[in-house]
Amino acid sequence: MRDVTILDGYIDEPSCLGVPPYLSPHIRYMYGACRDAGATSIDYFTIDQIRAKLKDWAAEQQGRLVVIVCGTPVPGRYLGGRPISIAELTKLAGFLHDYGVLTYLSGPLAELGLSVPSIEHYTGEAAALDVYRVLQGPVLDEPFVASLARWAILGAEVVLKHPNFPKVVCELETFRGCLRNQGCTFCSERLKTVRYVRRVPDIIAEVKILYEYGIRHFRLGCQPDLLSFGRTGHKLGVKTITSLYEGIRHVAPDLKMLHMDNVNPTTVATHPECKDIIRTIVKHNTPQDVASFGLESADPAVLVANNIGTSPRLAQDAIRIINEIGGVREAGLCKLLPGINFLHGLQGETKATYEINLSYLQQIRDQGLLLRRINVRQVRPVGGYTPQKVDKFRFKQYKQTINEQINKPMLQQLYPIGTVLEDVIMEASEGPITFGRQLGSYPIRVGVPGNYPLGTPLTVKIIDHGFRSITGIRIPFAINQASLQELESIPGLGKKRARRIFLNLPIQGPAHLAEVLDPQAPLELLINLIDGY
Repeated sequence: MRDVTILDGYIDEPSCLGVPPYLSPHIRYMYGACRDAGATSIDYFTIDQIRAKLKDWAAEQQGRLVVIVCGTPVPGRYLGGRPISIAELTKLAGFLHDYGVLTYLSGPLAELGLSVPSIEHYTGEAAALDVYRVLQGPVLDEPFVASLARWAILGAEVVLKHPNFPKVVCELETFRGCLRNQGCTFCSERLKTVRYVRRVPDIIAEVKILYEYGIRHFRLGCQPDLLSFGRTGHKLGVKTITSLYEGIRHVAPDLKMLHMDNVNPTTVATHPECKDIIRTIVKHNTPQDVASFGLESADPAVLVANNIGTSPRLAQDAIRIINEIGGVREAGLCKLLPGINFLHGLQGETKATYEINLSYLQQIRDQGLLLRRINVRQVRPVGGYTPQKVDKFRFKQYKQTINEQINKPMLQQLYPIGTVLEDVIMEASEGPITFGRQLGSYPIRVGVPGNYPLGTPLTVKIIDHGFRSITGIRIPFAINQASLQELESIPGLGKKRARRIFLNLPIQGPAHLAEVLDPQAPLELLINLIDGY
């Protein structure tokens, strides 16, 4: 029996996140399948762990079976990790070949038919089953979902080997494959031919074992439309989703995050029973949850040209419904809000598309509806789809207008000054600012004045808003212990006033602070931010 090494090059699909801090279920299935097949030892690495030593790492794999899982058909920007590039993959494959290492490529890159020099073996959509066959030989005489259920349990222990453990978000899969007969022409989901629906008890059992291993963050993100889980014909599975959420809460009573992802706005707008499902989700989820809508364009001509199964009117109805039910706040934060995706470079797009999209977002804003996030991206050529050329200058100006007119005003409503965010994990330093995020579904980026070790969790209080990020100061905020950088970051204070405070430390209280500052200083704001002296 072979020893196995799984290399996580990260995946990012329309229906699944696998870039840290997220861990895709496919990695856990693969690990579990190898255990089930009797692999002597199983190693797990991320590409970030070996990026600087590809050749040496390849040499260490001699005599082992290496499975590389990777592919990002969805365009994205990442803080927690950098997916393996085609150049890196090709280089690594060459090293592995030179050392005689049996290598398999798995994940979206393999599924989309990518051929990499020096890699001879590719696994299909049932990748874990393919590797099981390589290791064990005979085909399992059981339904594939039964195998997945067992492998999800056996593979749960891989979380202990993840470099982010225990700060890992485990992506949970409910079903695979788009439910539409003919999907969106640009989307990789339409290319999936292996389709299945998982059983509620199996998902709950998976959560239970992950929870026992120490995982506290879960995301029901691995499906095209969560609200269609358990659907029978035209009837939605209200009881199925209720059982799922109640079961997760039962086996993971002290979880810190339970979020979701993909939702088809047409499902929300055309099924009255969706309101019951949304109420169930809002009852059991954790704050700052996002229902991600793949509207892709508000231009009807683009929707028709790309077979996108929704409309601007239906999407707006869905936005209103989720705002009405999910806009309630817990600890000052909204429980569930919509997110919208806009793609550019789609067939049928014209100059007018930009104005139509912008006008659509302005209507949403003017109606007082909230969006947790707006993704504006360019489509990738997946599965033979040919994008149109995007005017770079127009695209840049368009994104800037959305930032100024839509994103910043919405962030100011979502995170008013003084809002407290707990467990913001520092991820990147840029000059005098350290940026971090909470674990969650599309968590907001928070800039914190000061230099903190990466991985440090902070509790912060919001003091300012950017276009796609916010600024927070660590709390408790005691003014006599504050750094000059922290004081300078407070809106309206500025460098001169911050230095004046700094030179007059220790501040004895509000009256003393008023004496130190001039009448035009933001005294009330500052006093409200201070937790102590």
